[in-house]
Amino acid sequence: MYKKSMFNLFFDHQNQAFIYNSHTGGFVTLNDEYKRSFKLLSQNNWNEIPNEHIKNFKDGGFIVDKDLDEYLIYKYLTNRSKYSNDSFALTIATTLQCNFRCPYCYEEHVDSYFDEKKEEELKKFILDNLDGKKNLSITWYGGEPLLQKAMINRVSKEIIQVCEENNIHFQSDIVSNGYLLTKEVAKSLVEDNKVTSVQITLDGGPETHDQTRILRNGNGTFEKILQNIKDIKDIIQVIIRVNVSQQNVHDIHKLIPILIENDLNNKVSLYLSPVTASEGTCQSVSESCLRTEEFSKHEMELIEYADKLGFEMGNLYPFNLGGNVCTAVNNNSFVVDSDGNLFKCWNEVGKENLKVGTIIDGVTNTKRYINWVEWDFPSKCRECSIFPLCKGRCPDLSKDGQNFECNQLKFNIIDRLMRYYQSHSNITYLDPEKIKA
Repeated sequence: MYKKSMFNLFFDHQNQAFIYNSHTGGFVTLNDEYKRSFKLLSQNNWNEIPNEHIKNFKDGGFIVDKDLDEYLIYKYLTNRSKYSNDSFALTIATTLQCNFRCPYCYEEHVDSYFDEKKEEELKKFILDNLDGKKNLSITWYGGEPLLQKAMINRVSKEIIQVCEENNIHFQSDIVSNGYLLTKEVAKSLVEDNKVTSVQITLDGGPETHDQTRILRNGNGTFEKILQNIKDIKDIIQVIIRVNVSQQNVHDIHKLIPILIENDLNNKVSLYLSPVTASEGTCQSVSESCLRTEEFSKHEMELIEYADKLGFEMGNLYPFNLGGNVCTAVNNNSFVVDSDGNLFKCWNEVGKENLKVGTIIDGVTNTKRYINWVEWDFPSKCRECSIFPLCKGRCPDLSKDGQNFECNQLKFNIIDRLMRYYQSHSNITYLDPEKIKA
């Protein structure tokens, strides 16, 4: 016997019935016959449902075995991923110093760098943790990581060589403000450091960007960053992030035409991220933060505007996260600051009182480390129909209780699905082969 999946999302749009399953990714329309069968499912009148309908519901994941605990599937997948010993992941802040002074930044920009001794300790820490590993991933971070490009070169050279000698897959990316990312630097990152992608922030059009993404002397940075992106677009994958707040939300649309005019359509990817108030310096911008429900509406408005102009945003189809959760709760993942301290979360980098250890001593604050790794899904998320898509959102936001805002998908998932449907109008339940999965 079967039961309806807890991960079903059933909705009507313009007199058409749809059902989506956030576990399988199944997304179909329901004709009148299937609508009737779905209603009978809710009433447990299985004997009145045609066998073909039951088969198709099962193929799409919309019904499951009656004794299946679907939540435990994700508990298992997550634990398997969290405690796997196959991979080692590091986010390395080469320095906490930055050439920018963005008002919403959560970091304190102190003059802290890896000196020669710390570099050797970092390399030893990495090499000591590669035993039995199949994968090593490094995200270069800061401050502004390119202030220490020479350090990235030195560390990468030795680590990459060891990985090649031991058949360990090496992957690397970088988060940069883009101001120092010239064509020559990009080539070196790719060829010498095996960096495959860079995330760069543009906060809307030049007017709003130059109010928040400012140099230490207060000058704007938009034109310089845009030119760098144009110069490197065919060298390295560029991911443009737009931080969205009350201040710039109505100006962000100016960015899309600029990207198109500069031949960046289909050359870069773009996503929006809400500015959130965290501890420390970020509290100063808390009044600028959008509530997630507000942000979700603005996000869809921009996506629709980009579609109208022909800017490629991708299909944005909502797929489940499988076993993946934030690296902060992964057993073999750390953030390293330029003093050699170990943290679990990016938001805590540079705050020595929040560290879990050091690259010399390893984990020393066992209690804090375990609190991160043993983070569990918030109880309010466990019966949510789209739980597989966000799995409790950010652990840092949710680890202290239930009073946190849901992921924006909670508020705009139907809009995303309908956007997908409108460009894939052959979705039908009468043909199981066309189930989106």
